[in-house]
Amino acid sequence: MAEDVTVSEETLTSGLTLLVNLGKVLLQKAKEDAAVSLQNLVPHKISTLFGLISAGGDLYRSLGVKTKSEAEAIWKKFYHHAEVREQVEELMQLETEWDSFLESVDTGLQTSQEQLPVAKTGDSLSPDIAFTDARSGESVTLGQYLSQGQKLLLVLIRHVG
Repeated sequence: MAEDVTVSEETLTSGLTLLVNLGKVLLQKAKEDAAVSLQNLVPHKISTLFGLISAGGDLYRSLGVKTKSEAEAIWKKFYHHAEVREQVEELMQLETEWDSFLESVDTGLQTSQEQLPVAKTGDSLSPDIAFTDARSGESVTLGQYLSQGQKLLLVLIRHVG
């Protein structure tokens, strides 16, 4: 729990700064890739997002937390420090920029929430739901992955934050 974690202001500020700076670089790269070819972005350039996920994980590890709410609890403790407040606000702005970029990718690829199945946390998904394999670009169903008899890590990227 975040209450049990002792983190210095310097560790927090350094971790937030690193995440924000890397997030900006990765967003710029993703925008450049999208400008070259939106159609190739998802099947060939989606790995850009993995760098952002990894950077977020690094921040959590440096803070000794496992969830965003635990990280938020820590930065709330230090929010009265101008440097921490500035980095948190930059992180929130970066999340907004990533959301906007991903929405533009959705629009550009002519996919919308109305076309996608709507599920809430904890809902079950049908094995017949169709997805696009980010590596191959092929249309696949969830059932095709589940029937392979392997442990599955399925990453559905729609919101970074």
